[in-house]
Amino acid sequence: MPRRKPRLYPDLSQDPVERPVHVRRMHDPQEVRIYVKQLKKALKFLPLGSRAYYYVSGEILRANMQLKLLVSTGSTDSQERDSADSPSDTTEER
Repeated sequence: MPRRKPRLYPDLSQDPVERPVHVRRMHDPQEVRIYVKQLKKALKFLPLGSRAYYYVSGEILRANMQLKLLVSTGSTDSQERDSADSPSDTTEER
């Protein structure tokens, strides 16, 4: 009778340990700008139509979207903080 081959992957039904959940953390907008700049430089050296070209261009789009979200949420937060710290100019006018 042939012996069973050992499994190369863990049996998930018997593994009681929970898998970690990946949480995206917010990056500094300046870091994202630098990342996009580096990707654009790298894109110049990739052959047009290659898998790498499409991957890098997709990553540029994703990073630009993330940058827009960071800038838009960051600007509303800073506006709220500014308005809370200082009295508004409209109530002081006479």
